[in-house]
Amino acid sequence: MQAEKVAVFVFPGAAGHINPSLPLARGLVAQGWTVEYLANTVFKEAIEDTGASFCDRDIVFRERGVDDVTAAVMSTATDYSDPPPKWWLNFGSISAAALMPIYVNWLGSRNARLVVFCPVLCSVARFAALQLEIPAVSLLTAAGPGYIDAAIASMAGAAAVRPVAAGLAAEVKANVRNAEAVESLRSQLALPGLTLNTAEPLCCDYYVETNIVSTTEELADPMCPADAEYYRAAGKSFHFVGPLLDATGAMRSQPGQAEEGQQRELLRRVETAVASGRPVVYVSMGTVVTSDNAEHGWNATSHSGITGQQLCQSVYRAVFQELGAEQGSAEASAPLIVVSLGPNPDALEGVVVPPNAVCVAAVPQVDLLRLGKPALFVTNGGQNSLMESMSVGTPVLVCPGFGDQVSNAAKVVARGWGAKVDRPPASTETAVDASAYQALVRAGVREVLNGEEFAKQARLIAAGLAGAPGVDGAVRLLLLETERALGK
Repeated sequence: MQAEKVAVFVFPGAAGHINPSLPLARGLVAQGWTVEYLANTVFKEAIEDTGASFCDRDIVFRERGVDDVTAAVMSTATDYSDPPPKWWLNFGSISAAALMPIYVNWLGSRNARLVVFCPVLCSVARFAALQLEIPAVSLLTAAGPGYIDAAIASMAGAAAVRPVAAGLAAEVKANVRNAEAVESLRSQLALPGLTLNTAEPLCCDYYVETNIVSTTEELADPMCPADAEYYRAAGKSFHFVGPLLDATGAMRSQPGQAEEGQQRELLRRVETAVASGRPVVYVSMGTVVTSDNAEHGWNATSHSGITGQQLCQSVYRAVFQELGAEQGSAEASAPLIVVSLGPNPDALEGVVVPPNAVCVAAVPQVDLLRLGKPALFVTNGGQNSLMESMSVGTPVLVCPGFGDQVSNAAKVVARGWGAKVDRPPASTETAVDASAYQALVRAGVREVLNGEEFAKQARLIAAGLAGAPGVDGAVRLLLLETERALGK
């Protein structure tokens, strides 16, 4: 009797990381696999919509002695130092070393033949699979392994990348408590050569032999020659498959889910606008800035001069002022504006919404982009949003909030498929005037809509993406990895 084909997916509580994995799960299920996700409850419905089974991460850890795994991870921040270093979550090893036995215990109970994981935030799943000798494939939803260099360059300039990266590795290595965790992981895995961010390339131990990247090589952030040579010598390959877009009508993981009837009505309005030749403009500032995330959410500044609320509402006002129809005027004479607000009930507090705008908590983004092919997408510049909009040839105005959104915005400008308006920096002398930022966003909307070159370049990129392997290619890579492992 043939053993059941079980794949386990391990992804963090972040929609941008988990959504590209959903069509891969759907593809494996169609191939007769049983797919199980270890994830947060907010993603349960979207996971089960693929045919996969949902395993509640909180329950799994509670049954193994950790009452609140999120709190357990966050509590390790001050173990590094007080205040904690900025790098602790992405480059530190304390929580991974502590939680590793639980991951091994749970994963060992699943009879898995394959583990698919996020290398950015779930590297511990890779280590657990390694200890259990289960084949593993990473799904990188950033713009390739060069994303760290790109992020450093966007903040400190290209000339600073290597010194900053080397300095970061040295700081990680020098941290006493982190060094103890590194030694613990080396011991648990019997791999004394693991560097675990104490040397470059950063994050190199989080990748495996087969790594799927949800962009194309053309649009990826470049690796430095030394990193590229390291991965070649280590036998770690990166497969750039392009956008991983789920089936039309598929459920996506996102906070602030709108009612099904509301989403159907929204798509009907978009379809009507397209049929009448009326342009569609889409606005979404992503799932993190619109959330209650303590560092990057609605009330946070992400070390900038304005909060997430000020950022988003400035964008909304700018779009409405530039493109909104006058009250009482013919709505059809103006573009249809669709705004995805996120879960905050006060998202539009103090904002005047014009009659030609539809504002909802959540939008079926891929479906809207496919159906509406918007004339403009005003976005935070998240990697998924950029790839999804490029797949339909929509030019963008990027209003980045934090992280790789800043380097993504720079890439958009460099490649000519849109413009950007950077978040105002913090000022120690005077309060930052959000209205000045709002005026820049309004000018950016006008610039992209009036610039034919932006639309032309977006269409060229879309034509290139059409030939990418996509979901089918990514699923083939998963199957090939299991076959390769069996043949060892």
